[in-house]
Amino acid sequence: MSATTHFHRGLAAATLCAFAFSAAPAFAQYPDHTIRIISPAPPGGSPDIMSHLLQPGMTERLKQTVIVEAKGGAGGYIGSDYVAKSPADGYTLLLGGAFTANTALLQKHSSYDPRVDLVPVAIFSSVPNILVAGPRLKANSVAELVAEAKAAPGTLNMGSNGVGTTLHLSAELFKLRTGTNITHVAYRGWSECVVGVLSGEVDMMFDNLNTALPNIVAKKLRPLALAAATRHRSLPDVPTLGELGVPNAEVTSWFGIMVPAKTPQAVVDKLAETFKAVAETGDFKRLVEQQGMDAIYMGPVESKKFWLDEIDKWEGIIKTSGIETQ
Repeated sequence: MSATTHFHRGLAAATLCAFAFSAAPAFAQYPDHTIRIISPAPPGGSPDIMSHLLQPGMTERLKQTVIVEAKGGAGGYIGSDYVAKSPADGYTLLLGGAFTANTALLQKHSSYDPRVDLVPVAIFSSVPNILVAGPRLKANSVAELVAEAKAAPGTLNMGSNGVGTTLHLSAELFKLRTGTNITHVAYRGWSECVVGVLSGEVDMMFDNLNTALPNIVAKKLRPLALAAATRHRSLPDVPTLGELGVPNAEVTSWFGIMVPAKTPQAVVDKLAETFKAVAETGDFKRLVEQQGMDAIYMGPVESKKFWLDEIDKWEGIIKTSGIETQ
């Protein structure tokens, strides 16, 4: 072997070693600048609330600035798509939920694949959905509502914060289980939908329990039933749909942090460690429960299985309901 060959092989080996040593500290130093949590909803909705509950604990533990940035629209699709296409470096995180999958599944040509392009790091909270009525709805119970809907198909309407959100799919599941024809009205966001129900522009909506609670307490909205397996501590007198003869209509909204696929495992591990520490503090649990949500925790492995199961579940419901893709 010639001296020249020895020289080039040695140079290549030295280059590889230099790259390895330079790459390792980059992961070890994470994070070294501002981290963004993308909330794919307008301010005031559950994703926004959850993002801000996480923010202080993340800032404290990561010793780095963490900001919440709202990128609402299309029921969460725009913000989810933004993160799916962001650099996989751990500096752009998504406050995700079932809507992250559903809004993509409802696109004829989705620009991201929820099974492939996003990876859940942890899931922190869940909240049941609740059917609430506005002043325009005459029915005072689910039985009266179903009877009215069947007597005049398509006359009643139900608002949501966008096509593919759990609020929309709760309505579709309710219609499927009760055999009713109720018109869906999609708003640009949660706050606009609530205004629509309160003003009588639409008859009713499914809402997350935590965001519906203030209007229920103020007697601006009437709670008809929980889309949950059991009653909730916040409203112990409100029955579940199952109790009222509407089986298999449970819908729980959940919230967690996701990152773009191909994010380095070292970064995912660092984030998972941080989120576990935040989620297990008494202050965080108390704040979550004060919002009417339930504090839970799933790490990366459990979250991924749950995430894929959710995609399969909602894909089946979307097909059965006959919801048109966009």
